[in-house]
Amino acid sequence: MLVIVFQRWEKSQGFVPTNYIRKITVHVIKKLGSGSQGRVYHVMLNSTEEEFAMKKEEYFSDEDKENVNREIEQMMKLESRFTVRLIHVFQEHQDMCLIMEFCSQGDLRKFILELQKKSLKERMMHFWAILSQMIRALDFIHSQGVVHRSIFNISDIKPENIFVMEDGSVRLGDFGLAKEISSQDYATMAGTKVQMAAEVWLSKKTDYASDIFSVGIVAAELVTGKHPYEQ
Repeated sequence: MLVIVFQRWEKSQGFVPTNYIRKITVHVIKKLGSGSQGRVYHVMLNSTEEEFAMKKEEYFSDEDKENVNREIEQMMKLESRFTVRLIHVFQEHQDMCLIMEFCSQGDLRKFILELQKKSLKERMMHFWAILSQMIRALDFIHSQGVVHRSIFNISDIKPENIFVMEDGSVRLGDFGLAKEISSQDYATMAGTKVQMAAEVWLSKKTDYASDIFSVGIVAAELVTGKHPYEQ
């Protein structure tokens, strides 16, 4: 059990005092995964039995806090039907906790493995449905001046950062890695190299085309079940 005291989060200030305290009890169903950026749990709100994903990110320095705050800002800015929705944010000791919508079918990596058991016709039906959603998601994100990677965190567009809902629709997630694009040339050392465009892992300028390259890699995996470089 976890008792949450909600606080209001402001983009410019982070957490600010509120004139109310709302305590709710969350039941942790299971741990979904962990990595360098934190731990993710499947949780249920006891009062309504609604299910959510909860990401706990620990920070010890001002830089850690800045990175987490940037992730929250990006998720708020990029809220749409194509992205994992941020429900609420609260702080628990050294952890910043993000309550997000729960994608019950897991990430696209799991879906790709299951897809290989189906006929080619079925695989192609799912391929076109998912690819069209990914392209529309990127179109929205890019319209907000954001590229789905960052100089601070290790992540990128890959099956592990694309999540599947109960109805089969997909959402882009993990925006700790998203960065805004300005006239400045960005060099980045972040990302999973096998998913990245050459200019990214060569530490050259990244732009919207870098994301499109990564989508192409994911598209190939949807059809074949393997990374193109494994063919």
